[in-house]
Amino acid sequence: MKHTVDFKECLKDSPKFRASLEDAENDIEALESRLDKLVKQCTAMIEAGKMFSNASSGFVVGVRDLANYFNDDTLVSDNAKVSTSLSRFAHAMSEMLKYFNILMDQAHRSICKNLNNFIRIDIKKVKETKKLFEKISDDMDAAYIRNSQAPKSKPQECEEANNTLTAMRSCFAHTSLDYVFQVNVLNSKKRFDILDTMLSFMHAQNTFFHQGHDLFRDLETTYMKDIAGQVEELSSKAKIERKEMEERHTLVQQKDLSTSSLLQGDGNLLQTEGYLFKRNSNAFKNYVRRWFCIQDSQLVYRKRTKDTLTVMEDDLRLCTIRQPVDSDRRFCFEVLSPTRSHILQADSDEECQLWVSALNASISHAYKETMHSQEVENKRSSTSSKESSQSDMLPAEPKQSKAKIRMEQLLTIPGNSHCCDCGANEPRWASINLGITLCIECSGIHRGFGVHLSKVRSITLDTWEPEHLKVMLEIGNDVVNRIYEAEVDETIAARATPDCNRTVRESWIRAKYFQRAFIKKLPGVNKSNVSRKWSVRKKTRRSSSQSFLKTSRSGGELKDSAWSRNRVVSEDLSSELLEGGETGATGAVLSVSNATLMEKRSFKNNAREEQASGDVAGIVFGDDPPLFVAGLNKSLDLESSDESLHEYDDEASINVGVDGDDFTTSWEDMSKLDPNLLLYKASAARNLPVMLEALANSADPNWVNLEEDGKTPIMKAVQTGSLAACEFLLLNNAKLDRKDKNGKTALHHATILGHTGQVCQFLKRRADQNAKDNQGQTPLDIAVANANADIVTLLRLAKLNDEMKESDGYLGNPGDETFQDVFRDFTNMASNNPEKLKRK
Repeated sequence: MKHTVDFKECLKDSPKFRASLEDAENDIEALESRLDKLVKQCTAMIEAGKMFSNASSGFVVGVRDLANYFNDDTLVSDNAKVSTSLSRFAHAMSEMLKYFNILMDQAHRSICKNLNNFIRIDIKKVKETKKLFEKISDDMDAAYIRNSQAPKSKPQECEEANNTLTAMRSCFAHTSLDYVFQVNVLNSKKRFDILDTMLSFMHAQNTFFHQGHDLFRDLETTYMKDIAGQVEELSSKAKIERKEMEERHTLVQQKDLSTSSLLQGDGNLLQTEGYLFKRNSNAFKNYVRRWFCIQDSQLVYRKRTKDTLTVMEDDLRLCTIRQPVDSDRRFCFEVLSPTRSHILQADSDEECQLWVSALNASISHAYKETMHSQEVENKRSSTSSKESSQSDMLPAEPKQSKAKIRMEQLLTIPGNSHCCDCGANEPRWASINLGITLCIECSGIHRGFGVHLSKVRSITLDTWEPEHLKVMLEIGNDVVNRIYEAEVDETIAARATPDCNRTVRESWIRAKYFQRAFIKKLPGVNKSNVSRKWSVRKKTRRSSSQSFLKTSRSGGELKDSAWSRNRVVSEDLSSELLEGGETGATGAVLSVSNATLMEKRSFKNNAREEQASGDVAGIVFGDDPPLFVAGLNKSLDLESSDESLHEYDDEASINVGVDGDDFTTSWEDMSKLDPNLLLYKASAARNLPVMLEALANSADPNWVNLEEDGKTPIMKAVQTGSLAACEFLLLNNAKLDRKDKNGKTALHHATILGHTGQVCQFLKRRADQNAKDNQGQTPLDIAVANANADIVTLLRLAKLNDEMKESDGYLGNPGDETFQDVFRDFTNMASNNPEKLKRK
């Protein structure tokens, strides 16, 4: 490091000063050169970092695409999917890229920007002062020369030269002092300024590596070790399977190659398939080998290398099978139709006879199916004629499109006339598993998070199942926002507005639904409420809904209704419910009770007395107004489609309403209040808002209640007969293959209870109809034992449809259309006219 220039030598303008000044100037030049080189290298590093970031982002996208490829594959357990693991890895790499981009930004700000400022401001200022110093120095030298050359004979000229020299000496002294000051300041500043710049960048490096270390330490601790163990287990299984597959070569030795593959099948003639030689209809009459199969009364074939099917005969009922008259080939048979004939050749006489028998059996089966279909059609036509004659007596209603009716119904729900997330008017999209309406911008954000989190549908363009509409009508934007926006903190994410940009909108939706940052947690257990109990209010079918609407619309006060009378008392006592400001679930803990209500005394008559005595000891989730209070018409009576003739009531259930209108489920201790049990109880109460709140608090839709024979929430919802409750759980990732302690699935329970609509609902969701309980009974066995004709029909149709789909070459023939039509009829009947499905 060079020494600073001495100010005393500066005033002397000695050679020592000039030498030290020259050294200082050379040092500044070298410093400028090195700083400029460092800035260029930092810029190159940042550009390379951008290229690395882009390439890494592409790699992360590739990993996510690979995760989608493994979407249906699993490792060791159902919860350890390959797609989930790869997605977690991609997320970790994406987070590391974010940290890396922050590091590159810090490098730009700390290195490039600061050092450029040092070069362009500080060093430039020194250079400008140097130019002025050199100019004044030259002028002073000229003044010295002029003074030395002034003749004695001219006193005036000598005096002028002396005055000029004196002025230049003073100017040079000030200029040189200023120049030396700038040089010394620069030499002093470069020490701490450059070091501070590099220290800032090293802090950024330290933060980057600490963040990466923390990220991967958490990932390794919680996930990577488990995945490593599962990969090792999978690898060992793969080695065993490979060894077993290598031993399959012995099957060639065990198999009798002389025996036809058809004779080694399962013996079902209606599913016969195999290779046959087909005589072409061209002029050469040559034979070609094709793969033939019988499916749905048709004889079809295809080439070995192509998947497209060719129909040889589309209706075997019109065909006759016989031995050819003029064929010189062995093992041939003829398929004769009214318009043409086909000569086919098998590989052996046994195979030829098998094909002849299979075709004749298919022809007989087709005739029987036709007769059965005609009988069903005759019954259906007679029923429809009776219904049409009755409908002719009713006044004609204006025809409206299903989409328009659906739009009117959904927008009538409180809050649904505006987007649930940004508040935009006239939403035309919906998330059916959350029960909300959305604008097109917010729907795009929801769709980007994946269908496992939000299932987006167009209200006007997409086809809706009746159960989806039921779920939407049970919830609504107001209910959802009372749950997901209970404690909004805009420091976490700014609230979305109709005019906000996509970044703000995505941040708000992510924080609201997927980080669940604004949800109010369930009340914890403490000394003040340990003796209290909790329950869930049941949503029952209200026979007085029409009279309620009539009273409300005719100007009657709302407090005269059963709900409002209960609500008024609840609001009076809700402030006394929990000590320390503790409340229940967001917008749900609105009613109270106590132990004396176990005797089913009137809540209205005794609530004031109990409040005065301070004996309030319970909370009830889900005491919200019924949706028809908002002015919905009779067609939106949400529980009208439930199949249970009577609400499922526990012996410990309590009447806390008016005229037997509202009930709660059984009471539980506050120590048992957790999201999983709350979801279970809400499913038993078919209370979808409380179910949504439980899921918002991280309840597991497949939680097993060991205290009730290992039942899951959907099994509890089956007991209520509520299609909406079951569909809501299915939309939120509930599984139908779970079994209780007795080995029964949800389909078993629906069959036992005779809930035809739910059986239809589960079969549409591909429920396993072949699952057996601990007694070895399938749902079909139970339906046959109970003599439930509708459920037997549904189960057999579903089984037949599955068998047809499993057969090779199935392309969606009329049998599949019939299956869809039958299930569509049952679905509409369960949703709109459930009384027709009631069977004695």
